[in-house]
Amino acid sequence: MRYLLDTCVLSDFINGDRVTLQRLKSLSPASICLSTVTVSEIYHGFSQYPDKAAQLKSVLESFLKGVSIVPFEWGDAEASARIKSSLTKAGKSIGSYDTLIAGTAQKRGLILVTSNTNAFEGVAGLEVENWRQINVSS
Repeated sequence: MRYLLDTCVLSDFINGDRVTLQRLKSLSPASICLSTVTVSEIYHGFSQYPDKAAQLKSVLESFLKGVSIVPFEWGDAEASARIKSSLTKAGKSIGSYDTLIAGTAQKRGLILVTSNTNAFEGVAGLEVENWRQINVSS
C-alpha cells in the first residue's frame, strides 16, 4: 500500500503534529510518495516566504530525499480531467492543484493523505485518509 501525501501533511510534519509524526515513523519510506505537483507547491511557498524557507528548507529537502517523488504524467492528466469534469457536472469544485493531486492518486491507486478531506469528498473512487484524526497510542 502506498500513500500520496498532500501539501498540508508536510505542514503537519514541519509543525510537529504528534499523530502525523507517529504515523510517518510507523511506515516504511518506500510506502510514502509525493507528487511533483506537491513539490511545486512547497517551492512556491518557499519563494513567497524566504525567511521561513531559510529555516525549513533543509528539513523538508531531507524528507523529500527519503521518499519517492511521483512525476505528473499523461495518465494522471487524463484522470485529473475526468475528476474536474465529474465535479463540475455535480456543481462542485476543488482547487486546480487538488484536482491534479487527486488525479495522480486515483490513476495510480494510491491513498491520498490530507487534512483537507472536504475538498476531496466528491471524488469517486479516491481513497482518502486524514492522519490528524487517526487515533495513535502515546
